Amino acid sequence: MSNIQSRSFAVLIILLIFIGVVTRLEPLQDEQRMLKSISEDGYLMMTIARNMAIGEGMSTADGTIPTNGTQPLTSFLWAGAYWLEGGDKVKSIVWIILMQFLFATGAAFLLWRLGIQILQHRPNSYQIATLAAATWYASPVVAGHTMNGLETGLYGLAVLWIAIILIGAKAKHWSLRYSVLLGFLLGVTFWIRNDAAFLILAICLMYLFMGGSWQRREIFQRFVQVNVMGITTVLVALPWLIYNHLNFGHIMPISGQSQSLTASFGQNLFALPSVLVEYFVVFLPIPHSIQNQLPVVLVCLVFLVGIVVMLSRLWSSQLQKTEERRLFVLVSLYLLGFIGFYGLYFGASHFIARYFFPLSPFLALLWAAVVVWAWQRVPWQAVRYGFAVLFFMVIIGLSVRSYLKGNQHGHFQVVEWVQQHVAKDVWVGAIQTGTLGYFHDRTINLDGKVNPQALEARKKNGVIRYVIEGKINYLADWVGIAGWLNTDDPAITQKQRENRLLLKQHFELIVKDQPRNLAVLKRRAN
Repeated sequence: MSNIQSRSFAVLIILLIFIGVVTRLEPLQDEQRMLKSISEDGYLMMTIARNMAIGEGMSTADGTIPTNGTQPLTSFLWAGAYWLEGGDKVKSIVWIILMQFLFATGAAFLLWRLGIQILQHRPNSYQIATLAAATWYASPVVAGHTMNGLETGLYGLAVLWIAIILIGAKAKHWSLRYSVLLGFLLGVTFWIRNDAAFLILAICLMYLFMGGSWQRREIFQRFVQVNVMGITTVLVALPWLIYNHLNFGHIMPISGQSQSLTASFGQNLFALPSVLVEYFVVFLPIPHSIQNQLPVVLVCLVFLVGIVVMLSRLWSSQLQKTEERRLFVLVSLYLLGFIGFYGLYFGASHFIARYFFPLSPFLALLWAAVVVWAWQRVPWQAVRYGFAVLFFMVIIGLSVRSYLKGNQHGHFQVVEWVQQHVAKDVWVGAIQTGTLGYFHDRTINLDGKVNPQALEARKKNGVIRYVIEGKINYLADWVGIAGWLNTDDPAITQKQRENRLLLKQHFELIVKDQPRNLAVLKRRAN
């Protein structure tokens, strides 16, 4: 690069880092913005964390319903914030936002270090790594997932840390100590999120097939080393698995069971192309309203096929260094595991972007490599700088758009109605109880994500009976819950119609506000 180009590049990187910092810390300027920066599921985790901090254990519903519907390690960290603030629901969020900021900043630094490490033998390695890390950090696509009150940011940090440790290790130096250390770190990562099982599997396969020669003795050594790592990982993860099985009958948390309960085979495949293209482009989101439309899916598929073709050519002609090949295989296997599980088996298609988030740094690194390669080959300086300015203006525009939407939240209208009309000691039920349950302690979850009783009721198509026979006096949620009293719907079964007729005998509709997306049902007086 010339001196002018170097200075321009430095200015661009500084501005991107500034945007990333401001985007993550600006909610602290105002209490309402801060409260509305947390996602619905983030509030689910934070409710559990707060109950842990005030001595009610891993529970919801004012401490009356035990749960494992969370990712444990992040819940423990959040619980520390509530312990410091004596359970204060507002002050504690300041600490949580600061922790998320540190996780995201640390992840951006590790992405930069990984890029330098992987590309050290190539020209422009510094520019590629720096552009990838700074763009990833400033990206409006990424920022929301690192500041949602969930484990996402910490998980991304852990995956990058493990990639640096793993890719930089000498293939023949997997000593017993190294295998145990790696197994321990992977076990901790499993505590951050259970789908780290796919990362563990990818590491095992990568090392078995790329850890050295194919001599029988070396293959046997690698097999032993992988098993030592795997056993250590299982031992670290075992307390959480045992807790889940003994108390809830399954090693998968009830949140995962609930989200996959109504899943059909392959239902999420249409959601995958848009999410992967979004993460590859890094800074340019695809509107959710069009992500699953066939033309968009087809365009994204063609784009992804082009990336695969490009990578296959790079593999045969350019990826000569062991570190590059290891990372390529590791990320590919990790991605295939995610596609198989979340694309074919799991439900909750609206969460696909969050589930695939730990792959975003690696795709950002690939994007930056393509950009730097193209920059060097465009002959006209005016065109290059024009694209650079356009790129920066798009990020600025999207960041401003996110800021202007900062006071919007899909669930606070329910919270506000309950706070204005329902006493604190009265029980409320809802399908979505993250935000409502955080601000109204006596809230009972009905979709089973944090309530094992409701999950069992869902499995038996008995949620309405669960509501009637329980202590719930109000049902408050999005306007769709008003449909629970609609007995004329031709799409429902006879059994469902009978249940709704029964609910009508016990509850009446008192609010149906379509513009506010709010409906409330109240138990009839005896």
